[in-house]
Amino acid sequence: MIVRTMLWCCLVLAASVCHAQSVVTGPLVSIGKPTTNVAIREIADLEHWTGESTIEVGQVVRFGNPELIEDDGVVLFDDGTRIVAKELHTQGNSLHGYTRLWDEITLPLRPLRGILLRAHPEVDQTQLALDRIQAYDGTRDRLALINGDHVEGTFRRLTALDVEFQVGKKLLTLERNRVGEILFAKTAGNLPPPGQGVWVGLRDGSLLLANQIKLHDERLQVRLPSGVSLKSSVLENAYMFVTYLRPVGTGVRYLSDLEAIGFKNLGFLSTQWDYKKDRNVQGGTLKSDRYVSQKGIGMHATSRLAYKVDPGDARFKAKVGIDDDTKGAGSVVFKVYTSQTGKDWKVAYESPIVRGGEAPKDVDVSVKGMKGIALVVEFADGADVLDHANWLDARFEPE
Repeated sequence: MIVRTMLWCCLVLAASVCHAQSVVTGPLVSIGKPTTNVAIREIADLEHWTGESTIEVGQVVRFGNPELIEDDGVVLFDDGTRIVAKELHTQGNSLHGYTRLWDEITLPLRPLRGILLRAHPEVDQTQLALDRIQAYDGTRDRLALINGDHVEGTFRRLTALDVEFQVGKKLLTLERNRVGEILFAKTAGNLPPPGQGVWVGLRDGSLLLANQIKLHDERLQVRLPSGVSLKSSVLENAYMFVTYLRPVGTGVRYLSDLEAIGFKNLGFLSTQWDYKKDRNVQGGTLKSDRYVSQKGIGMHATSRLAYKVDPGDARFKAKVGIDDDTKGAGSVVFKVYTSQTGKDWKVAYESPIVRGGEAPKDVDVSVKGMKGIALVVEFADGADVLDHANWLDARFEPE
């Protein structure tokens, strides 16, 4: 009797804690405004978010922070949506799995780019695998084996133990633990960038592009561009799972969406490094002191990257820091140069020495009336060893 009473008290306490959270809290970054912590109580649709007051969604740069994928399998869609799930298996033309938020999910295979059967221990290796799946443009399906080999043919079935794959007239049955990735043949051209929608980040590292969304009464509903609809389980409080929101189609122009007008890298002790769009310099997720960004530029000291400034651009903003992949190593100085003529350049911003493990620093530079901007990363007191420099959320904002 005592045990039952204690169990009942625990259940009541857990329920009260769950129901106590009816808001999603986090930092809100908006065009032309300082970052503020807000509590979102309801999302009626793409354009109507309610906190203590109405939020101007068209002015939102980002809310909260995306989580990194650290466990389970990952399902990747054509549009870049990724869903982290357990117990992935197929039945006919559908993929089935389980997540805590959505409970059991059923997804059509057609809009999928592929499946990462297990996230890697290193988060950057997971991102590299997802980018590899996204970029695959072969005309036949492919299995990437964990020993580095691959097999091309036609995917047939995924079970709890095996992967069935057709190669010519032969049906192969491979042990599931031998397969790292399933890459599906590309059936259409590259999708155009979405004109509207919102990226929704979840606590398990899932990141969904929603063209319809509703968050109300502890339930989350989203519809993806592929037509797939998801509705959260009645057993879970969806407010506890949402960690990040980023509207698309706002007035900001991300530098990673633009073509640079010049780039130069001068290696000191290391080899030449190119810059990366929306990734750190090694191709992993942009992350500095756990601040994670979908958009930005990864560079290595010493480098200079220049862009044209349009007449409608008023300010350049970003956060700058050393990527977490250095495990606390690396030290650089970030600089921003601007030019009114495209020839004469002046320093508009210079950071102190930024070291690995430090919180990223804010950059806010006026570019009104300018014709060009240059981002510069210089090595500091450790030569250029592990100088993996991030320009997080690097963007032009309008007036």
